[in-house]
Amino acid sequence: MYYSMAYVRFNSKKGEVKGVVNMDWVAKAIKLKNDMTWDEVAAEISEIMGERYGSDKVRKACRKRVAKIEDPEIEREAEEEIIPLLQEDNDSYTITPRNKEKDPVFITKNKLRDVKKMYCNKPYPTMNECARELDIPREDFYLILKAFKITHSDVPFIDEDLVEREIEDLAFESLEYQKQQFVKKFDELEVKELRKEIAKYRKEDYFIDKAREAVEEHMKDFNKSYKGPPPAKKVVEDGYMLEVPIVDLHLGKLAWLPETGENYDYKIARQRYNHVIDDVYDRANERPIEKILFPISNDFFHFDTVETTTTAGTPQDSDMRWPKLYSIGVEMLITSLDKFASIAPVEVLVVPGNHDRMTGYYAILHLSAWYRNVDNVNVHVDPKTRKYFEHGNVLIGYSHGDKEKGRIWDCMQVESPKAWARTKYREWHLAHEHAETSKEKGGILLRRLSSLTGTDAWHFEMGYVGALARQQCFLWNKEKGLHEIWVTPIT
Repeated sequence: MYYSMAYVRFNSKKGEVKGVVNMDWVAKAIKLKNDMTWDEVAAEISEIMGERYGSDKVRKACRKRVAKIEDPEIEREAEEEIIPLLQEDNDSYTITPRNKEKDPVFITKNKLRDVKKMYCNKPYPTMNECARELDIPREDFYLILKAFKITHSDVPFIDEDLVEREIEDLAFESLEYQKQQFVKKFDELEVKELRKEIAKYRKEDYFIDKAREAVEEHMKDFNKSYKGPPPAKKVVEDGYMLEVPIVDLHLGKLAWLPETGENYDYKIARQRYNHVIDDVYDRANERPIEKILFPISNDFFHFDTVETTTTAGTPQDSDMRWPKLYSIGVEMLITSLDKFASIAPVEVLVVPGNHDRMTGYYAILHLSAWYRNVDNVNVHVDPKTRKYFEHGNVLIGYSHGDKEKGRIWDCMQVESPKAWARTKYREWHLAHEHAETSKEKGGILLRRLSSLTGTDAWHFEMGYVGALARQQCFLWNKEKGLHEIWVTPIT
């Protein structure tokens, strides 16, 4: 099959037959491919044939023809069809298309030199790029290439220069031109990348400014009425250390009852959090508390970017914008810290989560500045992902627990060897799985802590359901280790 056809052009809108074109389009496409990409060949064939020809169809047909058919007559007819007539006149040329409906094209020898220099030198620009750069209409540029049989692999000089000039001079000129083009291309790419970076920073600066404005507006009334935490009611020596590790609150998460089996939004999250704080505060007021340990973050915030994604970029369902999330979250932390500081000195540290690694760190810096003149609130701003806190015979390690896997068992004694040697009761307190588990190995008890959060659509679809929402707090004796576990259920 030669793909030779009598093609009827038909105007469907007017219902008219526009004419008949006899065309072996595959032979024409094979010729065009010498100097064009497959997309450009397909565009030319589509224009000639009057209907859409995809690049895949054209490429397959051409390859099949080259592999199976060698017909000199077809090649001759195709070449006659596409090679225009060429006439030289002193320092210029006249190119006359075979299609009499098209006007002749005039080109000077100097302009032809520019065409060959650009088109036949690396990095081999496309026909469209050359036409734009040399200010030549695309159709005229195509005729010039065909008339002089110019390809990318051709020498970048006209025949006259090859005869009259020294080969060394031509080679040097070609090399210099290629160097210039590479430098130009590099500069263009560099400018393009710089523009991308500028646009990125402008976008980030815009959102940061909007976030700052929203936070300032939200905290304005709070700041006016804020008087600082009251002093501790009494100083307790040799009392208990109370650990309040609220993990995986996911403030800002959105869940819908018909889809997940329960509703959850920032108001419900705040209500659950305040319920735990009030319950722990009431219990602690009745006990001799020497110190309160209050680790934050651990996915306290549900998302970490202005696009409502986790730190790694995973989109999240939320009912909050980032400035509102941060403002409300920090206000919740300040209110709870003030309550605890009225009982005993508070130690605050940050445990980065996979949902709020950046926002959690912003929050700890915010708290550090907020309580900079408060003696009984000590904020630790160490950014490490694993933290250790020593209290008498007790050593507690913190991590979100999403990265280390089995390697977690070897971290404490390597990263905190002196505290390990001084202590007897060692525990890891991890989060991430939203469910309570425990395992003891090699002198360490590893606990996965429960979560207060609700079940969102992703967790429901994946089958992560059934864990009870509740909070565990730990009462530590400096000499004897764990004394009590306080559980606050969410009903």
